[in-house]
Amino acid sequence: MEFLTSDGIYERVKDSAKNASKSLKLASAWIRGKYFEELIDIAKSKNLDIQIILRASEIKDSEITDARVFRKIKEAGGHVYLCDRLHAKFLIIDESKVVLGSANYTDSGLSDISTGNIEVGAHYSEDPAQVKQAIDYFEKIKNEYSYPLKKDLVGFVLNPVRPQSFEFILLEPIEINSYVKVDEDGEVLGRVSSIYSYNTSFFANPFSSRESEVLAPISDFKKIFSNSKDPDWRKFAIYSYLNSNSGIVEIATVEVVGKLKDSKLDMPQRPFEAGKPVYKASEKSLEEALKSNSSGFKMEKPIPIGKLKNSDTKVYFDASEVLKRHLLVVGTTGSGKSYFVKKKLIPELSKTIEDLQIIVFDAHGEYYEEISPLQSAQLITFEESLFPVYAEQVQELIKEAGFARLVTGNSNLARDNSSMLEKYIRPSVQSSELCKRSLEEILNELKVEDEKQKTKKSKDQDNHTDIEVEEPERIKEQINNLLKELYGENALSNQQQTCDKIKALINSDKKIVIADFSRLTDPETRTNIAGLVLSKIFNNNKTNRKRRLVIIEEAHNFAPERGYGDTSSGKENLSLIMIRKIASEGRKFNLGLAVITQRPAQVSKYVLSQLNTQVLFRIVNSSDLETLKTFIEQAREDLISGLSSLTTGNALISGTGVPFSTFFEVVCQDSKQDTKAPDHMA
Repeated sequence: MEFLTSDGIYERVKDSAKNASKSLKLASAWIRGKYFEELIDIAKSKNLDIQIILRASEIKDSEITDARVFRKIKEAGGHVYLCDRLHAKFLIIDESKVVLGSANYTDSGLSDISTGNIEVGAHYSEDPAQVKQAIDYFEKIKNEYSYPLKKDLVGFVLNPVRPQSFEFILLEPIEINSYVKVDEDGEVLGRVSSIYSYNTSFFANPFSSRESEVLAPISDFKKIFSNSKDPDWRKFAIYSYLNSNSGIVEIATVEVVGKLKDSKLDMPQRPFEAGKPVYKASEKSLEEALKSNSSGFKMEKPIPIGKLKNSDTKVYFDASEVLKRHLLVVGTTGSGKSYFVKKKLIPELSKTIEDLQIIVFDAHGEYYEEISPLQSAQLITFEESLFPVYAEQVQELIKEAGFARLVTGNSNLARDNSSMLEKYIRPSVQSSELCKRSLEEILNELKVEDEKQKTKKSKDQDNHTDIEVEEPERIKEQINNLLKELYGENALSNQQQTCDKIKALINSDKKIVIADFSRLTDPETRTNIAGLVLSKIFNNNKTNRKRRLVIIEEAHNFAPERGYGDTSSGKENLSLIMIRKIASEGRKFNLGLAVITQRPAQVSKYVLSQLNTQVLFRIVNSSDLETLKTFIEQAREDLISGLSSLTTGNALISGTGVPFSTFFEVVCQDSKQDTKAPDHMA
């Protein structure tokens, strides 16, 4: 061991640094001045690993160890650790040489005896066991009694702290909806929900805030805004006041999303201490948290759906939870909604769950072209047709053609016709006569005159009375011609073909089946066909429990709240009845439901209430936003309010399929590159 006096301490330190090749580890309560800067420059030139422990116990420490020290350490790529009880002073070079003593690494501590403090020290390197003792002690101070001054340290927690939320003073730039963490028996993770700025030299709002000592005094406010002052003088005074000693402080509000410990995410039950450092949440911690389900455990079947904005951290939802408890996807045209469903949701679900069958109800014929290049899919297109499932629907068609007397009233004629229609027209593929004959053939069975009319007609003919009597065949022809004119030339003849397609859809064994309804003119036929398919699928799943997901695109066309356009929301809407049934009972039979819409306010509220995971793209309509606030329990109001300003391809996911509500950016694997949802996609 070499004994060192004030005249020799720095020379030994400098020589050791010049001969170093690996690392420099320094513990010193205070650091400052030219000697320390020279030491850091040597370490930087040799690309040494630099680790420095400083004392951070009182404001005096920050007055001595000044801002220049931190700039020099940062320039050299060094790491700083803060200890509130540090008094030791020692330096370890290359984990083989140690210099220790009474001197802080300031100009006073490292100067010679004639100008600086009178210090004493020692240098040793010959005894590896002693060197190891110094190394172990340094590591103990660093790891157990110090806070790392990391690049990702963004602030410190302010009073008061709650288990569900906290505020912190912001020291580094950060964006709203970024994620931060506080180390507290695990990691408390939170989302930055708001940021607000103070100028400490200016005034707090005297009408909404209490006077605070960190802001300009209220007496100055009263002086400047006295009624006796000239308005131009007030402007001058305010500019002068702002320029005198301006200091901007930003405060961030954080919503706690959970505490991550031992790979489990739970909500903390007690607050941590104020004053804790706040760090940017690491990608590793966030991804681990985002792979948790709503119960805090690992997801059963995590599916990547995108990534956090401005990050490579992937966002997942639990496919098994979505299939059990159903999914809602909403967004205006051009928001990225349909792109997400076609390019992300369907391919990922199909790939992850091998035995899953996906059935898409496509109102506008937009899916097959997008899906078929990615996945083998069966397309079933329903051609122009009328396909009633209740006798009353045929009666309405006859009334529409101008022959209400044939099916209304108490006449024998009306009763006979109604009885015939009730026999043939049923809400069932098995028992509907339309699977055997066309609607035109059934209409041709209508009676157009009763026995009294026939008798009267015979008498009039016997008496050679000149009266106008409409021939039965002519009446039926008029009904058929008018309905063809209204609904299409093939509307009365395509029923058997339609029935065959319904059966083909129900019996398909393809992983993806797309039902295209775009060629149907009659909205009632659309809901009838959809209802027949859904009814059969539901009943089949009661028996075979096959894992299926039904996707209802443009759901307001199938399950409206009060009648969207020409679509009924009453008991005659078979698709609405069956969508409600699947929403409430499908999970018992492995039958999942995904509802896609751009107008959630126009979708059945009962159905919405059963969709427990929600992916929400841009929504601007006020009634739609209010509907989402009502039916999405997990998402805070500030999250829903932010939907109107989302850009294309960005969305909020919430509900039981994820551990907490979060904004994410849709990215899809396209060739060899990740691509965002393009602006033109709905």
